[in-house]
This record gives sequence, C-alpha cells and structure tokens, in this order.
Amino acid sequence: MVRTVEPKEKEPVESEAHKVLLETRDLNVYYGENHAVKNINLKLYEKAVTAFIGPSGCGKSTFLRCLNRMNDTIPHARVTGEILIEGINVNDPAIDAVNLRRQVGMVFQKPNPFQKSIFENVAYGPRIHGAKNKELPEIVEKSLRQVGLWDEVKDRLHTSALQLSGGQQQRLCIARTIAMRPRIILLDEPTSALDPISTARIEELIQELKKEYTIAIVTHNMQQAARISDYTAFFLMGELIEYNETHRLFTNPKRQETENYLTGRFG
Repeated sequence: MVRTVEPKEKEPVESEAHKVLLETRDLNVYYGENHAVKNINLKLYEKAVTAFIGPSGCGKSTFLRCLNRMNDTIPHARVTGEILIEGINVNDPAIDAVNLRRQVGMVFQKPNPFQKSIFENVAYGPRIHGAKNKELPEIVEKSLRQVGLWDEVKDRLHTSALQLSGGQQQRLCIARTIAMRPRIILLDEPTSALDPISTARIEELIQELKKEYTIAIVTHNMQQAARISDYTAFFLMGELIEYNETHRLFTNPKRQETENYLTGRFG
C-alpha cells in the first residue's frame, strides 16, 4: 500500500460540547523491539463515546489498554509518554494501578464473568474495596438496572453467572465495571462475540451509559462506530491517522488513508 505524505492530523479536534477528561501526549508502546503504538496524542471528551477503528494489528486495542495501564501486566511491554486525567499523569510509576482501574474500568471482547453467582460478580469489586455488606444489595440492583439486566435476573441472583446467555454475560460484565463507579469505561470490541440482537442491546446500553460515563470503544465494525460514537479515531500501523467528530470523519475524511479504509479499499 502506498502511503500519502501530507502531514498527519495528530492533534484531535477541540469540542465546544464536551470538556476533555483524559489526554495522551506522545504515547508510545513497545513490545520488545516492536514499536506497536507511535506518538499518540488524543483527547477523550467527558460523557461522550469515542470509537477507535482500523485494521487488525493497527494498535487500537494496545492503545486502549494503555489508558488503565493494563499493558503493565504484559512482559517486555514498555510504555512512554503521558496519560493525563485532569492534569495528573497516571502513567507515572508512583500512581497506584489498582486505584487507577477503579476510575478507568474495562470490558473485554469475550464475556468473562467470574465463576460466582450473578450477585457476587457485581458485588465483588465494591466488597474488596470496602463496601459494607448492607450496602451491596443496593449497589448490585442499581448496577444491574443500569445495564437492563435486573428484570431478567432478579429472581436468580444467587445462581451461577455462567448460566446466562452470551449477551447477558457481557451486560453483567459491564454491570460489574460500573458497580465500581468509574469515570471512564473502556470497551474492547464488546459485541464481536455476540449475535445481532445482543449487539443492538449493548449499543443501546452504551448510549444510556454515556449520560454518566466517558466511554472509549475499540470496534472493527465501522457501522457500529458510526451509530454509537460522538468521535472516531482511525489508527493504522500503530499511528493515529485521523481523529474527528464521527459524522465529519465518515462523511468528509481529511486523510486519503482514512477514505481508503472507510470505502473498503483495504482493511
């Protein structure tokens, strides 16, 4: 593929509608000698959905995992640059990663409920972080209601979460995340393993959750990004090629690589 040479749009657009909650500055990720993510400058806006799109292996999931330091757990991974949440660099080794993940929760591609009851899946995080037993039923109910799961499971809260359908398990994982009251929710292809009906329910849920949370989602599905996101970032070969409001990026991309990807010429 021939790459164009015009300067990349490294700085995201400014938004009048949303304020910046998280910003990365010159963020790089190395896996040994592999430079996987290259000098990413990107802003996440408060109570908005930002989608990361691009072909497989382009660095979008690696970048997402940086935002709550999940890459800290990968041997030989090295992250440089700054990740600022309201001016505090959470990439500083002095910042406690466990506390960071309370503020920046993550939901993975494949639903991964604990081998516990539905109730215990949601209550687990609040309990180990000090919530009292008498507080847990309210936390569990509120979290399950927020993901639209309460009416489906309220009569079997103490049965295994593994008995739920795939779509229900993913909503449970989101409930488990929001039970910790994070400020930011990271979603790594949360619907790729789900059927169309379950996917639609997750997309509706994301639209509801952005009223309270800042959301970043990695998706291979460009139609999904167009449906649910306010902003879209296009990644290619570890670089941020273009970042803009979703409707602008999809209807009037500034970069030739973006247009080529959106029109199916590669990826």
